[in-house]
Amino acid sequence: MDQPSHIIDPDGEVIILLRREPDSSLVPVQNPLEPTQPSTEEPGIQEPVEEPTVEELVQDSIEELVQDPIEEPTQEPVQEPIQEPVQESAVPDPLVENYFSIQVSAKHLILASPIFKKILTGGWKESITYLQKGTVEITAESWDLEALLILLRAIHCQHYQVPRKLTLEMLAKVAVIADYYDCKEAVYIWSTIWINALEEKIPKTYSEDLPQWLWVSWAFQLPDQFKESTSTVMSWSDGWINSPGFPIPAEVMEAMNISREDAITNLVTLLHDRREALLSGTRGCGFECSSIMYGALTKEMRSAELFLPRPEAPFPGLNYKDLVRKVQSFKIPRWDSRTLSYPYHSQHSCFDSSFKNLFGMLNDTIEGLDLHSLIP
Repeated sequence: MDQPSHIIDPDGEVIILLRREPDSSLVPVQNPLEPTQPSTEEPGIQEPVEEPTVEELVQDSIEELVQDPIEEPTQEPVQEPIQEPVQESAVPDPLVENYFSIQVSAKHLILASPIFKKILTGGWKESITYLQKGTVEITAESWDLEALLILLRAIHCQHYQVPRKLTLEMLAKVAVIADYYDCKEAVYIWSTIWINALEEKIPKTYSEDLPQWLWVSWAFQLPDQFKESTSTVMSWSDGWINSPGFPIPAEVMEAMNISREDAITNLVTLLHDRREALLSGTRGCGFECSSIMYGALTKEMRSAELFLPRPEAPFPGLNYKDLVRKVQSFKIPRWDSRTLSYPYHSQHSCFDSSFKNLFGMLNDTIEGLDLHSLIP
């Protein structure tokens, strides 16, 4: 093979072949926040060609034989073909054209990554070639070139060539490769530097940075950032939370869905329980109070589509944060009442005549998940 396109170790025994792609990405699964746009190019329409019948083919063959009779070939001396040397540059190697080639050290790969160790020493085809020839080529797919080079230079302790600052997107890509090759420990110090230097903060609402923060906080085991990221995801999700395109374990996604559903279930149950308490008279200071508050609550719940049919998990279309704010905005009825101690009309103001008192303190944010409880 020609000179490697990138040299990490000039004496390295391993050539990593990375396929060239127009838009290389470390995340093979599409981010759900960026839906695929349908192609605007219309496929070319070919007119159907009518195939000739067997009779037509036979007739054409007969006519060709009649028009072009077969002549006996004259024997001429056969000359040996002259072989001209072919220049290597004249015929490009398709493998070289379609791949980046990165020269690296086998020892560094084996020490940093159990996956590379298995590839080079575990009885695979690559390991047999490496043991027999002392050199080997390893093919890699779908990785971002810049992210892969950053990781490899960190593994090879080329500290002056490793950037001190990465974007959140690039850090997420590096984390995906480190996770795949199981070498996050080898770049632990660098991950701390990169995370502390990040300009992008964890968003307070759903945005394209949120899935990346969720992944980075999980991959590099950042408890505080993970709790904040999962809290935002669960609080703003309008339905079932799917994997955002990163290799986050299914157990983590399930835990987020359970927490979101529990939070919405508890809020809906609270509303129905308070309504039943007003109906039975266990809440409210008297008949007028419980009746008026019961009617007002029923109307507000019906207006918010929280009455009948009662919402059920997984609560499609229900956003917990918006739901809490909607409940907090329920209109409170006002009416006048008289008491024996104060015979004049005055606005009724017992404890249960306020929805805020009936519902208690409502937090519009779901508490984030505990990272350590999810690590196997």
